[in-house]
Amino acid sequence: MNIARTLRHIFFHAANDNAAPAALQRALAPPHDNTKEVLHGRTVKDPFRPLEKLDAPETAAWVARENKRTGDYMKQSSLARKAEAEALAFFDRARPRGMQESMFRKHGDQYFVWRKEEKDARYSAFVKDSADYDAPARLLLDAQKIDPSGKTNIVNFHVTPDGKTLAYRLSVSGSDKETLHFMDVASGKDFGPVYKNFRSAVAWDKDGKGFHYTQSDEKTKSSSVMYHKMGTKPEDDVTVYAPATEETQAYRFRLAKDSKEPYGDYEWISVSDNAPDRHALYARRAGTSDAWREIFPRKEGTLSPIAEINGKIYAVTDLGAPNGRLVSFDIDDPAPDKWQTLLPEDANDQLAGVFVWQNRLFATYNHDTGEALKVFDLQGKHQHDVPVPPLSTFSLGQVRHDDPTCLLSYENFQEDGNVYKYDANANTLTLEKKSSTPIDLKDCIVERVYATSKDGTKVPMTVIRHPDTKLDGTAATLLYGYGGFSVPLEPGFSAGIAQWVRAGGIYVQANLRGGGEYGQEWHDAGRRENKQNVFDDFAACAEHLIKNKYTINTRLAIQGGSNGGLLTLATMIQRPELFGAVISEVPVADMFRFHIGSYYGYSWKSDYGDPDIKEDFNTAAKYSPLHNVKKGLEHPPLLIKTDAHDDRVLPWHSYKMAATLQTRENRKSLTLLKVRTDGGHSAGMTEDQWYRDAASVRAFLAMTLGPIDQNAYKAALAAQKRPRRLFGWRKP
Repeated sequence: MNIARTLRHIFFHAANDNAAPAALQRALAPPHDNTKEVLHGRTVKDPFRPLEKLDAPETAAWVARENKRTGDYMKQSSLARKAEAEALAFFDRARPRGMQESMFRKHGDQYFVWRKEEKDARYSAFVKDSADYDAPARLLLDAQKIDPSGKTNIVNFHVTPDGKTLAYRLSVSGSDKETLHFMDVASGKDFGPVYKNFRSAVAWDKDGKGFHYTQSDEKTKSSSVMYHKMGTKPEDDVTVYAPATEETQAYRFRLAKDSKEPYGDYEWISVSDNAPDRHALYARRAGTSDAWREIFPRKEGTLSPIAEINGKIYAVTDLGAPNGRLVSFDIDDPAPDKWQTLLPEDANDQLAGVFVWQNRLFATYNHDTGEALKVFDLQGKHQHDVPVPPLSTFSLGQVRHDDPTCLLSYENFQEDGNVYKYDANANTLTLEKKSSTPIDLKDCIVERVYATSKDGTKVPMTVIRHPDTKLDGTAATLLYGYGGFSVPLEPGFSAGIAQWVRAGGIYVQANLRGGGEYGQEWHDAGRRENKQNVFDDFAACAEHLIKNKYTINTRLAIQGGSNGGLLTLATMIQRPELFGAVISEVPVADMFRFHIGSYYGYSWKSDYGDPDIKEDFNTAAKYSPLHNVKKGLEHPPLLIKTDAHDDRVLPWHSYKMAATLQTRENRKSLTLLKVRTDGGHSAGMTEDQWYRDAASVRAFLAMTLGPIDQNAYKAALAAQKRPRRLFGWRKP
């Protein structure tokens, strides 16, 4: 294996370039050794195992060289530089104007909000005496002052019910390991202990004298429920519930009572492991040290209580109903055969959640990849739907039991969210605050189309394009997917999508199996032994777009992050002829070791199986990107992006994948690696960082697909003096 061979990629250039980009800088040898393991009778080579040593000087030096190599290569193309500059100019125009403020949360007699001025890198926390958006506000947490470098983000804050004490969480460079701090709201001064390596929300007591949280154990990969009494030391915190087995998560919660009192009679513990469709549920009288009583066993499904009403527990369950239903039961006789069904399972739409407000049930359903909010009486009789437009998603502000109004914002692919006041009694929305985003896509086309996957399954896609973009096979098209962990890809407004569509491209969002768009059966059809269906779905979407002349293979790019990064890598390896470019962000690439190192990796067994089990290992071996790179692989230009501080999907997945491809791929192929040094799992980025990152992707796409604008692309083709490829890595 000649790891340090010279890679020459002189096949992307624009008609307006005087010459093609120079040969790509030599891909220098990464740290490597002769690591071999025998796993379930199979010898597995892992020569780039040293790259898992993230703090090693050799790893850092190699990453620096890769970043320079990628940057130098991108700078060689005037087309790439132009695309990046145009994207940055668009993002500057698209930047929200004026002061931005979140929907409020009221605690005591005060209103707590997030605010950000145009000049600010991050949101800061404020408190005010009125719910009015233009009311004067007092600064509590100044993100710019906390860290002028912009690397530190205020993840969230949690206020006691009386509004007197605030707990807030900070993250540096997007890390999941946060610090927890406390502030006296009246004085604005910090006090008390600082928790490090904190991975939890804070659930305050009604009187604010203490709080519950979950404490993670790095060794057992489990979390316990803890209680802290204010004024005591963290080391004296009490363990409320500790799981009996490893890789098990527990969290505590309280329910509202009778639709009015925010604190019910019981406290609850939900316990889950690597099976997201099975949770155990325990309860006891609140404020006691009674033993926890099992209400629902883990082996049967999920049961999620939402309220205590008239002596009954209302809960959402998937037992006997993959799309979910709402039931009520007596806590002293909780056997499933005694449950009363209030909201039956919907045959098409998944019940995503229910809350009780103003003596009504408000139920959110996943509908056609968007969200619908339906209102029922307490007996389950439908009253009306909240007037949220179809193919939209919504966000609710704080719902208070003493107020029949709340704030609501909805958005879709065409417009960012205005804020409305919703009246639960009148079922009306009244504009409260217009969106500060100065752009929209209201004049563009949003359509639903369906691809047919390998096994005949219909796979929905949402296509967004400008009316002037012609469906003649020349449109630059960006296909985005995820397909995992029951996570739905929903409608939402994005400056990145708007920029691509306004530039003349077509944006496509695919709703693949494995996601959460169509209930548990849709999820099950794309996980564990069925994971290959997700890659087949993605390939089918690409084939549909090509067949129906939205684009051609050399003008089609795919993009995805995290599990979507796995998606793009695996699909690229299996069907390289379908694509003109691939963008894989913070990907899971090593399916034999994903559960090692990362605190969260063990939980991915729900979708990927357990590599320590032979059957699951053999399934993963068929699609694991790292282990399916054949020598001489010819593939589309690939940009792998990761974050040096990612402690969720550890960056060595990207490092090992890039190194493997660069040493085994055909010389006509191109693999670039870009590593951000100030972020984690794409989290914690400022607005400016996000814009720069998106613009760099546009530069890569311009180099590989050609000009995004159709007319410019056609002009470049027409300017050819002899038949040759100006863009793309192979013939259409």
